[in-house]
Amino acid sequence: MCIGRDTDKAESDVLLFCPSLVVNNGVRGSLDTLDAAGKRAKKLNWLTLFFNDLSLEKQFRLSETTDLHQSMSCMALVFVTLFTVQMLISERNFEMAVSYGATFPVLVLLLSIVFTGYLERWRSKMPWSVQWIPGLSRGVSTRAALRVLVVSLCVLITLLMAVLNFVFIPGNNCTSISTNRTELEALKLYTVPYYLYCCLLAMLGVVVFVRTCMSVKALLLTLAVVVYLVLFLYIYAPRSNCLVDLLYNGTKPGVLKEPKIMAGVWLFMFYSICLILTRQDELGCRVEFLLEHCFQSEREEMETMENVNKLLLQNVLPLHVACFFMGKTIRNQDLYSTSCDCVCVMFASVPQFKEFYSESSANRDGLECLRFLNEIISDFDELLSKPKFSSVEKIKTIGSTYMAAAGLNKTASGEERKETEMSYSHVRCMLEFAIALMSKLELINTHSFNSFKLRIGINHGPVIAGVIGALKPQYDIWGNSVNVASRMDSTGVLDKIQVTEETAQVVQSLGYSVTLRGVVNVKGKGELTTYFINTD
Repeated sequence: MCIGRDTDKAESDVLLFCPSLVVNNGVRGSLDTLDAAGKRAKKLNWLTLFFNDLSLEKQFRLSETTDLHQSMSCMALVFVTLFTVQMLISERNFEMAVSYGATFPVLVLLLSIVFTGYLERWRSKMPWSVQWIPGLSRGVSTRAALRVLVVSLCVLITLLMAVLNFVFIPGNNCTSISTNRTELEALKLYTVPYYLYCCLLAMLGVVVFVRTCMSVKALLLTLAVVVYLVLFLYIYAPRSNCLVDLLYNGTKPGVLKEPKIMAGVWLFMFYSICLILTRQDELGCRVEFLLEHCFQSEREEMETMENVNKLLLQNVLPLHVACFFMGKTIRNQDLYSTSCDCVCVMFASVPQFKEFYSESSANRDGLECLRFLNEIISDFDELLSKPKFSSVEKIKTIGSTYMAAAGLNKTASGEERKETEMSYSHVRCMLEFAIALMSKLELINTHSFNSFKLRIGINHGPVIAGVIGALKPQYDIWGNSVNVASRMDSTGVLDKIQVTEETAQVVQSLGYSVTLRGVVNVKGKGELTTYFINTD
């Protein structure tokens, strides 16, 4: 892991990376977001390393620690090392056996708790009464107060055992026999420095706990170094003096060879190193958390934007066409087109709107007229959300003309049906939709005190559907059936639905009655026999 230098700038800014860190452009762009996040007051306090954003600080405190079992394993290794060292240098093993016999089961219990998560895979095979055991590890990892309690207890046990057996070493009255070299050698005072080394090792063990509050670790280290200094420099200082007399035959050694002075130096040095490492670990954990937080925020924003884009795309294109484009890499020159054999096309226009539209100061230069037309088209669009009109797709609006088609999307069952059945279902759906449009316009007239009428033309047959344009895609349909449906509208009559002879036959088979209009001269098609559908 690459950790930045702990300078004032590093403490005020959230992110510091080593110069040797190489990232690609994609990752660099994501990391730039972290710098932007720092500018949004998500910085660290230079002294406590707390987030200035209290909600972010709370999230960090309550975040799950996934590697607690590894830290506990390292602390257990330190504990075993202390036991081994003291076992080798101690002669009065009874007190040591009692002390370690009392603390070792506690440490094993704490270690077992954090490793219970590995039993999760066999949880279903356990008796119901003990199925709660695998959840202990996760409970400790996710609950900040419980995690601090377990860590503090483990650290306190290790710090205590590093110096506890030092109390039982004989030699408190060694100053009274300092002239008798034989008796001094019998006290085995050479073991005193080894207990100092055990204390230093126990202090380093505090650092192994990651994602633990820096203030808690600093408090434990401060408590430990104060107790150790009192023991080595005051309470049991005579032992160090006797050791000096024994080693140097009563002569005064140099400063670097004075056990009491060096004990203070070593304790202070390790205390400072442990505080620095603790601070660096805290800084690294908070930077990592902020990275994850920023990446999660970016991911949520991307998902939100993707969903918005999907909704926008589905509003521009039919659902089955939008699904074709989403999740694919479509080149600009690639076209989407499909042939549909049985499609029912409808053109519904409001011819009276041309007379209604005027650009005068009374209607704000035509703005109010367009606003009213927008209300009509919007009410028509609302009908498409009804389940019974699920097969109807709005194609576009041309002025005051509403164009729609039924049968462009795939069948719900996914099975090929007979052409006649498909034609009937599409014509029925489009006919019901046309009648619903007429009813909706009547309702609008009632509320707006107008007398608009629809002129509708319907035809069915094969068409070609496709998307034109890459930057601004437009879904449309082409074919003779579309042209005839448009002519049925342009040559139609107000408040009537005009259809061709083929479509009239399908409508009659569906139970609707039709009225023969006669032969109509249709531009580009010649003379066609048309019918009006009776909607009463």
